[in-house]
Amino acid sequence: MTADIIVHNLHYSYPPLTPDGDPAPVLKGVSLEVQQGEFVALLGRVGAGKTTLCMALNGLVPHSTGGIFRGEVTVLGLDTKQHPVADMARSVGMVFQDPESQLVQMRVEDEVAFGPENLGVPTAEIEKRVTWALKAVGLADYRDRSPLLLSGGEKQRVAIAAMLAMHSRVLVLDEPTANLDPVGKAAVFNVLSGLCREHRITVFMATQELERIARFADRVLVLHKGQIALDGPPAEVFQHVTELQAWGVGVPQLVELGHVLTQRTRRSYHFTSMSDAYKQLRRQARKVRMRKSQGPFPPPPNHSANPLAALSQIVVENLSYTYADGTTALQEVNLILPPGEFVAILGPNGSGKTTLAKHFDGLLKPTKGRVLVERRDTRTARVAELARLVGYVFQNPDHQIFAPTVREEIAFGPRMQELPASIAGQRVDDALARFGLTPYADLPPALLGFGQRRQIALAAVIATQPKVLILDEPTGGLDGRSRQELLDVVAGFNALGRTVILITHDMRLVAEYAHRAVVLLNGRILFDGSPRALFHQPEFLDQAGLALPPITRLADRLAPEGMAPGVLSSAEFAAAWQARLPVKHKRKKKARRAPGKESPDHAG
Repeated sequence: MTADIIVHNLHYSYPPLTPDGDPAPVLKGVSLEVQQGEFVALLGRVGAGKTTLCMALNGLVPHSTGGIFRGEVTVLGLDTKQHPVADMARSVGMVFQDPESQLVQMRVEDEVAFGPENLGVPTAEIEKRVTWALKAVGLADYRDRSPLLLSGGEKQRVAIAAMLAMHSRVLVLDEPTANLDPVGKAAVFNVLSGLCREHRITVFMATQELERIARFADRVLVLHKGQIALDGPPAEVFQHVTELQAWGVGVPQLVELGHVLTQRTRRSYHFTSMSDAYKQLRRQARKVRMRKSQGPFPPPPNHSANPLAALSQIVVENLSYTYADGTTALQEVNLILPPGEFVAILGPNGSGKTTLAKHFDGLLKPTKGRVLVERRDTRTARVAELARLVGYVFQNPDHQIFAPTVREEIAFGPRMQELPASIAGQRVDDALARFGLTPYADLPPALLGFGQRRQIALAAVIATQPKVLILDEPTGGLDGRSRQELLDVVAGFNALGRTVILITHDMRLVAEYAHRAVVLLNGRILFDGSPRALFHQPEFLDQAGLALPPITRLADRLAPEGMAPGVLSSAEFAAAWQARLPVKHKRKKKARRAPGKESPDHAG
């Protein structure tokens, strides 16, 4: 049987980034085959070449990018070097990481119908495809909405629906679920998995959704240093924990837990799924309880109290907001944020999270009610004045990057603050170094990858040292190490007494970093409290379409065996589990008698 995708010894270098520069090599001898109906996930660090490899599968590389291309790429029997992108697009559908780069119509329905119309599909069939695709991504009621007025996650759903409506035989997706809420992610993975099983559609997806690909993917490829470093079933690939972590890729949380427990307890733990982890640990917990009577695991520690909690930095009073098209995004929201808070704003796509945050820096003005920032009323305060207090990192970094080089982009804010040249220069150098951007300082940001542009946007805001830092889905599409590095910077910023407001769907991030969680649903506050308290209230999680981190679900299932529920991280779990294990006592060695001497018991 001929494979749907065949890549043989692919070498690719982008054109020089500067007129006198050298070509930029990305892929260095990639070879792989994907069979019809396979669901293949591609992992790798930001900048590893995942997007480049995806674009090579439909001919965008090299037809649209130029550069040096050696080797062979054949998809559905078509050599991508010999067939233009328009030919490949008839059978190979592609979804990009940035949905706005492929949305062209003014109505959602028209966007989804655009591809089939260009293929000459009959009108009745187009209607069926549009209805099916929008239902599949949870946008059945959005047909007449403008894509321009949707949230980032909703735009991504539209882009996925447009691709599904093409009924392509091969689907190539580059971080398609990076900005989706948990319900949206689940819907997309279920649809793709069903297409593979029922229609023998081939799916090739670059992603960082480790938990989901462990469940849904048939194969996992790891791209490292321009080559395929690992290739196999998820359970097999994720056994290489040490290598994956060294490469900065990361592993699913339960796999990480098994690795941590093995290191701490000197026992062997290997988990491939929730049921597997539960069975192994329940069995051992019962053995431990039989050997030694103990109380329950000690409860995991809470975050340290905020010493400034009694003060108010941001005050939201009866805030309502309605967009120009009549969409009500916020309704009677009341909220007080003290200085030094680390708060996560949660909720499904379209719940009003970004709309609320944009009121904090004056980008939006209340339809009703008011917002005070450091006692300044945002209805009358100038945006430039508020920008000195509140730094905002947008979900799409291209919405705020405009300077010709990375260095100038980061320097813009300090320059507008009229800082002395020496101080401004030091801030810029520190930001470049902190985010690993020094090698790219004099390059145009547009030449760098989407994940790197996210880092540039954050570095530019951090360099202004605002009192409040707002991040809108900052970790979408980031690899394990880049995510950790970004969060370390943000946590360090918060440790200095600055406020962090995080808009996210990443519940693991919320569990490990946030002190407070605010859940929005239909423009209203559904919950406001600690992440641990939220995790103990499944009714709120269900209403908002949120999901517990795997480690928390596992701890809750093991509660009848003595495990403290509500554990937030692998480290917390491992510490509690280690405390439950019995202490091994060393046996005392018997003293040897010297030759010719009698035992004291037999001495006469």
